[in-house]
Amino acid sequence: MKVLYIMGAGHTGSTILDIVLGNHSHIEGVGELNKLHSSGWSGDGGRRCACGSVLEECSFWPEVRRDWAGRIGGDDVRRYVDLQKRFERSRSAWPRLLRSRVRPSAEFAEYATKTAALYEAILKVGGRSVVVDSSLAPRRAYVLSAVPGVDLHLVHLVRDGRGVIWSLKKPGKKTLTKPFVPAPAWRTTRYWISANLQCAWVFRGVDQNRRLRIRYEDFVTRPADVLERIGTLLGEDFSRVIAALRADHPIQVAGHTVGGNRVRMQKDIRVRPDIAWMEHLPEKDRELFWRLSGWLAKRYGYTRHPHP
Repeated sequence: MKVLYIMGAGHTGSTILDIVLGNHSHIEGVGELNKLHSSGWSGDGGRRCACGSVLEECSFWPEVRRDWAGRIGGDDVRRYVDLQKRFERSRSAWPRLLRSRVRPSAEFAEYATKTAALYEAILKVGGRSVVVDSSLAPRRAYVLSAVPGVDLHLVHLVRDGRGVIWSLKKPGKKTLTKPFVPAPAWRTTRYWISANLQCAWVFRGVDQNRRLRIRYEDFVTRPADVLERIGTLLGEDFSRVIAALRADHPIQVAGHTVGGNRVRMQKDIRVRPDIAWMEHLPEKDRELFWRLSGWLAKRYGYTRHPHP
């Protein structure tokens, strides 16, 4: 069971990459799958699939839920959410995960089994051979690396932190689920450092033939090159998708992504560089980012004074 997991800090373009990959006939791109149980299957019923339907009326996710429940012996979504909090979202998740690697607990075994069953259900219902999960969280990637039956392939997606800062503070930004509250540059910088260091640590633990590090800037300026690298990683031929990109054809948003950037609700997208931060991000924010995280940004090939 092949899973391509995209991890990294938020606002790195993972939804767009997920959509592009999902245009391959063998690949099911599902977006931020870690949100499915907590805000989809146990939420207020308002979360929408990229197909435009609420999840309860979608042609895909109700069937996935039935198949998943059949595999695990019951539809206990609340129990799964509780396990997810323990192993992915709580402050003590990392110590708990590390202990589970040495001495797996019954709870971790249960969580691993139910998570593997979810991917199996997605592949069964979609009729595809690869699931793309762009949940981003490195702890989830670490969980998947220990789940029996999951053939994990990993992409660490990195974006210039100044672009992430601008994405989290630019005026007029909209979200699908809640009011947008701009984040200060120091907080985003701290988050960017923490997320990428955790991702780098998980990345090192995965076989080098099953991992890639990709910069967002390379993907949006040279998408064909990036897709060829991912194709080699997965053993898939992306020539049809690459031809569409080279011809500047719109890429269809045709799958059932369940979480991510609001572009997933559009009819189609075009892959374009987003470098607005170079024009609009205040100099003080740029300097703060570089002063605090330039040492890490340089490892990913970024410079203090980049050119458009």
